Amino acid sequence: MPDRHGPMRTGRFKVEIDDVEIPGWRSVTIPSRSTEKGEYREGNEPDYEKQIWGQTTFDDLEMERGVKPGDTAIHDWHQSVVEGRVDEGRKEVAVVLQDEEGEPQIRWEFQEAWVQNYDPPELDASADGDVATESITVAFDKMTRTEA
Repeated sequence: MPDRHGPMRTGRFKVEIDDVEIPGWRSVTIPSRSTEKGEYREGNEPDYEKQIWGQTTFDDLEMERGVKPGDTAIHDWHQSVVEGRVDEGRKEVAVVLQDEEGEPQIRWEFQEAWVQNYDPPELDASADGDVATESITVAFDKMTRTEA
């Protein structure tokens, strides 16, 4: 049984797009978020400024996976964005971190996600056994983290 009291390892995860597990992901970078800082000073307290928070922004979700014949799900998703098909272009994405036994532990969900950039594999005849990968940059409206 895995030690659930220690930190999670990064190597076991799965990706779901619109509640369908999409296999083959090599790496996923969960976006960081930051909140703008504002300052103001009240008229009756001239000695210092108070710190207040403003709008929170997120980096993009970065994902990379191996290319397989007949699996065009990611390319097709981006193509729907290129063609302006909003209903098909916006999806719900979940990245689920799993324990050593494959049980879901932590879940990041991205609402109204769409592919901003699609990078097909770079082909190189001199490469020896490298895996052909495609990568995407995903923009989204909202990110949440929950225990799975």
